[in-house]
Amino acid sequence: MSNKKEGNQYDKIFKENLESVTLALIEKILHIQVASYEKYPQELQRTVERKPDQLLKITDKSGDTFLLQLEFQLADEHDMVKRMLEYRGLLRRKYDLPVKQYVLFLSDQEPTMPTQIEEENLRFSFYLVQFSTIDYELFLSSEKGDEVVFAVLGSFGNTQPKQAAERIYQRLNQISTNKVERDRHLQQLRILANLRKLTPFVEIMIESISQYIREEDDFLFKKGKIEGIQEGKIEGEQKGRIEEKTETIRKFLKDNVLTTQQLASYFDVTEEFVENLRLNLSK
Repeated sequence: MSNKKEGNQYDKIFKENLESVTLALIEKILHIQVASYEKYPQELQRTVERKPDQLLKITDKSGDTFLLQLEFQLADEHDMVKRMLEYRGLLRRKYDLPVKQYVLFLSDQEPTMPTQIEEENLRFSFYLVQFSTIDYELFLSSEKGDEVVFAVLGSFGNTQPKQAAERIYQRLNQISTNKVERDRHLQQLRILANLRKLTPFVEIMIESISQYIREEDDFLFKKGKIEGIQEGKIEGEQKGRIEEKTETIRKFLKDNVLTTQQLASYFDVTEEFVENLRLNLSK
């Protein structure tokens, strides 16, 4: 697996799966009954450029037509409400349609980000959905593997993590049309599980999923080899990790999929470090 593919694993999963899973998310989680839809361009440019994660023109079964914006958020970003307000103004101005905005929060931590602004002559809010509170059965029952993998981000309820992992694997094995498709989804499961910040129950889940993946084919195994582990020297391992982390951040910056704050929080570096990398990219 090339360095570029490794560095963009999270982004790659969403790009691969969202095309087929978006309608399921809209109907199952947002409870919007879609009669028809049209995908709109994501780029919004005035003095600054903004690119929503997903932007659709929806006509629901009641006959109402509106723009639907979906944002997939990893970090509990305090300024998210300001960014969503900016999106709202740009979308309304460009398309002159009512706008519904949803932020799907992927971490299992309780979000504290503000979702509304109320001040003189301004009242604004967006919908915040915490993915880890959604019953994982909602995705497990799907006939599409691209949807089933999102079960790892949901709530297992009273189901033990190991049992949940086995059920997800069995479901993927049941509906996959070939081994290549199944193995791709298993790799996605491991990567998406890391979005849960490796809390104890996810560690158990990853261990359970791992039994179905050959070590030599595993993305995390290959990544460990790349991270500079030479002759068991700690110095080489640390250097490799730093270089890998730096290269991964560079790739996210090139794709412009996460903010400076998100990258700093997720990769445990300072915002100054991220900004320095951003500046070097433009030189």
